Amino acid sequence: MLSMGSFIRFLEHVFTFSRRRLQAYLRAIVVCIFVVLFWLNFPLLARLEKRIARHDRAIVPPGPDYRHLPGANETLVIMRTGSTELQDRLPIHLATTLLRYPDSIIFSDYEEEFQDRHILDALEGVSPYLKETSPDFDLWRRLKQYGRTILRSDELSGKAIWLDGGAGKAKNPGWYDVKLYMLGRELTILSRKLDKFKFLPMVERTLHEYPDKKWYVFVESDTFIFWQTLLVYLSNLDWTKPYYLGGQISIGSIEFGQGGNGYIVSRPALRNMVSHYQAHQKEYEDFTEGHWAGDCVLGKALKDSGTSLTRAWPIFQGDDVGNMNYNHKTQWCQPTVSYHHVSPSAIQDLYDFEKAWMADTSNNTSSYLRHRDIFRLYALPRMVSPHIDWDNHSSDDRGLAESLENCRELCEADDRCLQYALTAESRCLTTSRPNVGQSATHISSGWIFERVQKFYDVAEECHGGEWIS
Repeated sequence: MLSMGSFIRFLEHVFTFSRRRLQAYLRAIVVCIFVVLFWLNFPLLARLEKRIARHDRAIVPPGPDYRHLPGANETLVIMRTGSTELQDRLPIHLATTLLRYPDSIIFSDYEEEFQDRHILDALEGVSPYLKETSPDFDLWRRLKQYGRTILRSDELSGKAIWLDGGAGKAKNPGWYDVKLYMLGRELTILSRKLDKFKFLPMVERTLHEYPDKKWYVFVESDTFIFWQTLLVYLSNLDWTKPYYLGGQISIGSIEFGQGGNGYIVSRPALRNMVSHYQAHQKEYEDFTEGHWAGDCVLGKALKDSGTSLTRAWPIFQGDDVGNMNYNHKTQWCQPTVSYHHVSPSAIQDLYDFEKAWMADTSNNTSSYLRHRDIFRLYALPRMVSPHIDWDNHSSDDRGLAESLENCRELCEADDRCLQYALTAESRCLTTSRPNVGQSATHISSGWIFERVQKFYDVAEECHGGEWIS
């Protein structure tokens, strides 16, 4: 017989097994109930998720609608760059300005894919003999054979440097310095050994790719365009007429729009020029070989095909926004469309500025910016306090100063002085021309803000539009 102790141990084993099984059954039942409830409520959860997403989007303020501004779809932006500067100059545009345009093309001297954008070779249409034999095409031949990995570090542009008031690239196989005069000022610009050949075939390819645009806007990688202001400008012009607009400059008897300022060509003018170029390609290539500025070659081709330059300075600027002559009489009330020699950081700054301005004027797409507006809204807020490692383009030498504050005192002693700067050599520089300036090492700058504000206050109000046509 089973002893009482053995019987008790048997019952304990049975009940322990039953509890474990019961717990397993209960867990399975709970999981099944949860799955059924989730399945039955899935449409509700999906609708809730959509409502949350809609709410999140609703509380994020929308940005300016650049691409649907009046005239945007009728306008093509063409950016010209080069393999030696592309990696330094193009990324900022891909993240800012090129996002605004419904249609754009990027030309270089080497066809490639760069950050999901296809870069066209502007030199593709140049005659094969010239490309195979001209010393100017040495860089192009190396790129064609080996790709951009063949570029040496000393051939890459790196950061732009300041040369006699202009931004340039030293020791670059595509550039060398040339001095010329524009509007009474001596400028140092950069002639492009290879780049000069891009202009005419680039225009030909542009028309082939986009034959039906009304306006063609050509820019460089250090150009900034106020997009809405540009479109308002174009809305005041008749695109069916042969237009060639830009900041005027001359080399000998040839007047043309400087490339870095940006220039605009209407469809009729572009078609006439391309047709003329195709009939005289050899002549223009010979002329380009003996010349040094491709934008001048383009100006000649446009003039030869029947379209002279419409002088559009000061709407198109050859200077950076930080180095302007805010003359109350000549340009204060004129619209401003473009700036040249603009660094990547300044392009970001201007892009953010335009975005904020467009948000403030979103109810009026015919609003545009004048030089006066840029001074008030962009320049003045940046002149409140001194900046270290900053050059505000003060140029009158007042001698040695112990500190930036001491330099300010020298400026205050002259009623005409508006701003001052202290160099690494402790030279105090001042000027009566107000300017924002730009980042620079070994120099610090400041402004007498009350006087700069007065410079703005005493200027006359601007009335009506003053578009150059």
